[in-house]
Amino acid sequence: MILSDNETKVDMLNNLAIAKTVVELINESKERPISIGVHGDWGAGKSSILEMVEDEFSSNTDIECIKFNGWKHQGFEDAKIALMSAIVSTLIEKRKLSEICADKVKKVWKNINWLSVAKTAGSFAFSSTTGIPPIGLITNAFDTLKSNISDADKVGNTVDSIGSFLSDSKVFEDISMSKEFSEFQESFNDLLEASAVKKLVVLIDDLDRCLPEVTVETLEAVRLFVFSNSTAFVIAADETMIEYAVKKHFPDLTDSNNKNLGAEFSKRYLEKLIQVPFRLPVLGEVEAEMYIKLLLIGSKLEEDSNEFDSLLNISIEKMKKPWKNQGLTITEIHEALGEKYSSITNEVTISTQISSILARNTHGNPRKIKRFINMLLLREKIANARGYGDEVYLPILAKLMLAEYFFDEFYKDIASQTDDLGHCHNIKILENYVLNVEKHEIKSEVSEDDSDTKMKKDKNEITQIIQIANSKIIEWNKDDNIKKWAMTEPRLGDIDLRPYFFACKEREDYFFNQIKSEVLRNIIDKLMSTSMNIASIRSEVKNLSDEDARIVFDSLSAKIMSQSNIVNKPYGVEGITCLVSLYPKLEPDLMSLIEMFDTKTVGVWICSGWNECIKTGEAKSRLTGYFEKLKVDGTAIVKATIKTI
Repeated sequence: MILSDNETKVDMLNNLAIAKTVVELINESKERPISIGVHGDWGAGKSSILEMVEDEFSSNTDIECIKFNGWKHQGFEDAKIALMSAIVSTLIEKRKLSEICADKVKKVWKNINWLSVAKTAGSFAFSSTTGIPPIGLITNAFDTLKSNISDADKVGNTVDSIGSFLSDSKVFEDISMSKEFSEFQESFNDLLEASAVKKLVVLIDDLDRCLPEVTVETLEAVRLFVFSNSTAFVIAADETMIEYAVKKHFPDLTDSNNKNLGAEFSKRYLEKLIQVPFRLPVLGEVEAEMYIKLLLIGSKLEEDSNEFDSLLNISIEKMKKPWKNQGLTITEIHEALGEKYSSITNEVTISTQISSILARNTHGNPRKIKRFINMLLLREKIANARGYGDEVYLPILAKLMLAEYFFDEFYKDIASQTDDLGHCHNIKILENYVLNVEKHEIKSEVSEDDSDTKMKKDKNEITQIIQIANSKIIEWNKDDNIKKWAMTEPRLGDIDLRPYFFACKEREDYFFNQIKSEVLRNIIDKLMSTSMNIASIRSEVKNLSDEDARIVFDSLSAKIMSQSNIVNKPYGVEGITCLVSLYPKLEPDLMSLIEMFDTKTVGVWICSGWNECIKTGEAKSRLTGYFEKLKVDGTAIVKATIKTI
């Protein structure tokens, strides 16, 4: 099961404690307005905390929760109007206010619609303080709209709307900005009172994903509400991104000495808007490792199962005091899951192996962790779907992906140094080296009774490994992260890595674009050349393993078929004939290659030279069948030659 990347009410990070604290602060504020910031880096779990806050209030009929996602509204309408409309419309709908107080609903909508019309007119300088244009500007624009908007219907509708709003003397009789602000606040407060809501809680999410101007406009609209009693705003955003947006919006703000105040102002702006800021703590290594285990186990079990819930409770209790424990133990997982433990042993193994490196290199970021695990599970699914899943062992794939994601150059080195059978000899040397060093250090620390002979033997093993190491291994050994990776099980030195590189090649094909063995490349080059060169390496070809012979055959076949001119004998045909004569198992493959040559264009060379390598009855029968087609479809000279043969 691929893990959902959306916000969730299932708490795997002990963030419910933060959500409950937010709820407690809102309850304690009673009728007073309050604004709370939930800050954290991208993927830290801010959205999930908002989900938990909403869930905590779900049974309280005196409190109404409204969610607003600034990113979803971006680009569709003015950000200020979007937030105001969303709050008002959701409140009206949830509390059925159109039936209870239609006049108050109409009045507050007139305030909002007036702003919409102002935006339609397109010539108003929105105030940097409240974002509301003076009402007098609408009067000026009323006379010039026809020349500014070409669409006749749009002009008519807009003019009618403006005329209607200007005639509403109860709302717009005063043209001062303070009066306009007071009118909206009064209308909204009347609506709140009629709704019988003791607290209106607005949860604002994803502001840090928005463009700077959208972010600032939304925050400006929040200021219209935070002066209203019985309101609470919980804003989830990366404060660094908010500060950047404010600074971007006010780039030329200077003091009397012409000093740019952008950075200082952006910090003060957020401090004045947010009364209570929460900064989400970064996951420590122990907490991150528990989270990784929960995610991998949860990918196999239902998150709402009793067994998983039991394991989750154990984990949350441990996260409360991570400095007092070493995370989830195998025993605890076994006891919590009972009979279901046997179905997730592979996931427990993987999480134990990768959790330390993954936690450290993602800096405990929950979303980065989840995306790594999702890609791991997705690649396994694709391998199964494409028919080679039985050759992909998930722990090995996970270890190789750690190198791919976090040690990019090292991963490329592994690929470039992997031979044509998928083995990386240098990785084997590195693993042997770091494991021998670790073994030696452990013996030095805890085994005081070890004899001098054993200690000397260990040191000699390490010395020998260092002596045969090339410059690349010496370079790897200087990196503590790579050494830690090498010590992580499973060991890869004797593993055929080809299916794993193939499973990971959506980024870049590091492995299948070249023959890595210099010996094989030399043999292929000579088999593609003259008869003399082919004869000179016959003994080398004869000593190839069956698997290497297959690699050479596939490479020669590809090179032969890439030549467009088949009237003359393509380079490599003589070489592949020599190869197949020494490896009869390749006869069927050679016949498949011959049958691919177009009978209408192939040259006369096709008619002879196969006796050395086509010897079995089945292969001879297929060759005769191909010649029969040449008698019908071949060129005149080919037909004549076939008849002579």
